[in-house]
Amino acid sequence: MKAFCGVFAFLVITAVFFTTLAPAQSGEGEYVIVANKQLQGSSIRTEILRGIYLREILSWANGMGRIIPVDLSTANGFYQNLFSKNYAQMQAYWLNMKIKRGADLPVSKRDADSVKQFISENKGAIGFLKSSDLDDRVKVLRIIN
Repeated sequence: MKAFCGVFAFLVITAVFFTTLAPAQSGEGEYVIVANKQLQGSSIRTEILRGIYLREILSWANGMGRIIPVDLSTANGFYQNLFSKNYAQMQAYWLNMKIKRGADLPVSKRDADSVKQFISENKGAIGFLKSSDLDDRVKVLRIIN
């Protein structure tokens, strides 16, 4: 157990360290939720979105299969708005979920183009982008509170 705690602490510290190396974004723009174009519907409820990124909801209710959340590692503002947590805190949470429940971590991408490419190629994928980064490869979902 002691070794396990040491490994977990190392992973959290490593995640925090590498997160602080990510380029800071000033003027965080408004984020929009995007998904693979095959996803049915045009909106998503806030609590469903939270459940997806907290890894509590793992499959689409409409038969679309496994949900693949995509993370934009430079988008600290998204996590602040949705969870009141910074990116390092979310990474620590995800590592804990991986260890406790075996939950898959969100797929991490470093830029908007990588997010759009991954989402367009994976049926169950969902993510977020600044509205200025949108193009026709992804579908925008309206958030319903």
